[in-house]
Amino acid sequence: MLPGGQQAVLEGENVRLRFTEVLEDSRCPTKVECFWTGQARIVIAVQVGDSEPTNVEFNTNPAPGQNRQTVPVGQYVVELKKLDPYPETPDDSPALADYRATLLV
Repeated sequence: MLPGGQQAVLEGENVRLRFTEVLEDSRCPTKVECFWTGQARIVIAVQVGDSEPTNVEFNTNPAPGQNRQTVPVGQYVVELKKLDPYPETPDDSPALADYRATLLV
């Protein structure tokens, strides 16, 4: 789990991940009935070895061609498994530091 604004280094690998930005979080709040599920879009900077970091955008939109939860970076594949917190009301707008991205590399 990677908190917003924070960095993680994979042990035994030369890979750094940094949760840099929440571009959008329009997911349907749990206490509201919506006609669309909404989406969350986040940016993770992935640095492999001494290379320049690559900004990778994830999108939870379930529509065909929109969903992007698995992204190849070099010899690795980064997958967004979960993004918390899930909004409860339309007024929920957490700060970047309050988000947690569960990633699998």
